[in-house]
Amino acid sequence: MNTIDGHVHSPFCPHGTDAPMEDYVKAAERKGIDVLVFTEHAPLPAGFSDPVPGQDSAMRPEDVGPYVAECARLREQYAGRVDVRCGFEVDYIEGFEKETLEFLQQHPEAARNSILSVHFVRLPGGWFCVDYSADELERKAEEAGLETIYRAYGDAILKAAGRPFGELNPPVLGHINLIHKFRERIAPKEDPVDWMNILKTASASGLRLDFNHAGLRKPDYGKTYPEEWMIGEARKLGLTLQTGSDAHSPEDVGRGFEKE
Repeated sequence: MNTIDGHVHSPFCPHGTDAPMEDYVKAAERKGIDVLVFTEHAPLPAGFSDPVPGQDSAMRPEDVGPYVAECARLREQYAGRVDVRCGFEVDYIEGFEKETLEFLQQHPEAARNSILSVHFVRLPGGWFCVDYSADELERKAEEAGLETIYRAYGDAILKAAGRPFGELNPPVLGHINLIHKFRERIAPKEDPVDWMNILKTASASGLRLDFNHAGLRKPDYGKTYPEEWMIGEARKLGLTLQTGSDAHSPEDVGRGFEKE
């Protein structure tokens, strides 16, 4: 059975490293990863202002062409050694579905290898990135209420699980419970998100789940996304889990699940 790392970033990520994409492929080959899927953060839609302090959440529109071209070059160069594929990590941002669909229409081949994730939620005071930092989450929780943030995330990931972009919808739902990233430091008394409904919706939509091992590297979480009980329920529902490292540097390719 092939080992896949289906969630990998690149030097085109403003908040990653500048290591060449080929270094990620070399790492995959060295670690026995058969399939490597580059899923760089797609440019944020026109009209949406990145709410993180450095405005570095996603790649620049002018970098899409060079990124796709380098993926194609590596796919050809490593054919028979590593199956290199090109996709994007696409953000589901409520109210920007039209712009997102237009991007997917421009890149239909990459859409088939892409991930649909939620990082941004709309709150009464504006947009907020749920995974930027624990400090920012604590600050925003004092302002808007932690349960409000959790509910906003739950609503957004549920909509993403409903396959909002039809045939061009990315087939993988990214780190489904990303809102838990800082849970060991800050968490509501009771989780208000209906995770079972989200899992059932993803199953009905025919999506795969990003079995994201980056959570194991997060000091305020320390688990995979999804966590163990969700994995059990997902399998009962017939959901397929696709392993992903969420690597932002070559050394993290396949981390946590690479072949021994």
